[in-house]
Amino acid sequence: MKTLMRSWMLFFLGLMWTGSVIAVGGMTELNYMDQEATGGGYVTRYLVTDRYLRLDFGRDHDDFVLLDRKAKKVYNVSHAQQEILVFEPGEVQVKPPQNWEIKEEVLDDKGTQVHVDLLVNGTVCARIGASTKFLPDVAKALQEFHELMASTHSGTYLATPVDQRDDCDLARLILDPQHWFKFGMPLDELRNNGFSRRLLHYKEDMAIRPKAFELPEHYRMIRFKELQGAVK
Repeated sequence: MKTLMRSWMLFFLGLMWTGSVIAVGGMTELNYMDQEATGGGYVTRYLVTDRYLRLDFGRDHDDFVLLDRKAKKVYNVSHAQQEILVFEPGEVQVKPPQNWEIKEEVLDDKGTQVHVDLLVNGTVCARIGASTKFLPDVAKALQEFHELMASTHSGTYLATPVDQRDDCDLARLILDPQHWFKFGMPLDELRNNGFSRRLLHYKEDMAIRPKAFELPEHYRMIRFKELQGAVK
């Protein structure tokens, strides 16, 4: 499960994640340093407006993932394939296992920033530093993204062999993604699978670059639901 989920996460960034409220017509940019347990670090960039959330590796010409917050759709753009994979909201097909429990333990609370351990069935899944005061609309956009993708992840989870499934992934990606934003915008995170991330820098009230949020008109559009149906 961990290996499959790691591949799934990397799929969304090259083919996934991240205050004052963003001003109408303005853009916020955040850059994180992400690192897998067995690999080198890489930059993950988020561009956020009141309408869109874009995820990429730091350059406008990269492949990217785009959340249209109004249309409630996620687009995965691959330039090499000249294809756009479209993800839509759907029903989460996975039910919580018996005796399912997710909770948190506050390690320190400085008022504007808190560090917590997030636990699922007694296992510490992640240690997170977060703030409710920092970029709340960006946190909201990220939560919207994860909640929309939960149904897609549930299908992947059900296709994963039982002995490879992981309760932490089940909680974070499918059953309770909003819990990862309960304490506000994540600033740093260390997961039990060795993945880590930390905020490098951010900018607010930037001029919007419209082309960064445009979908290439001539790329083939593929609905993921139809792709799933063809595989069954």
